[in-house]
Amino acid sequence: MSENVLKLIPIWPHYVPNAAAIRTASNLLAQFLPEAEETASRLTDKVRFVDQGENWERVLCPVCGSKLDENWWQEAVDTAHIAGFTDLYVDVPCCGARLSLNDLEYVWPAGFARFALEIR
Repeated sequence: MSENVLKLIPIWPHYVPNAAAIRTASNLLAQFLPEAEETASRLTDKVRFVDQGENWERVLCPVCGSKLDENWWQEAVDTAHIAGFTDLYVDVPCCGARLSLNDLEYVWPAGFARFALEIR
């Protein structure tokens, strides 16, 4: 049986709410989704890629709408990972725009963050 996990992340990858805000958000989430098996907050020391699990489909350029090559994307993420995800900016090969990996259009949604609220 498959399970559904909803992951909510901040727009800014380095943002970490304070402990009181995390508790409030977690409690509100549990109230909004009383049927959820579990709600949790995840905090890491460094930015990480928060993926969509098995729902990976493609990555699009938000400027020109082109589908980005998965090998190009993986190399860009690997390069950013080596630097500890401190610099997420890349030049996309389709139109040459300089964008954050976090601003690419992930189908299904995904992104980079240190903090996430997760609902199972």
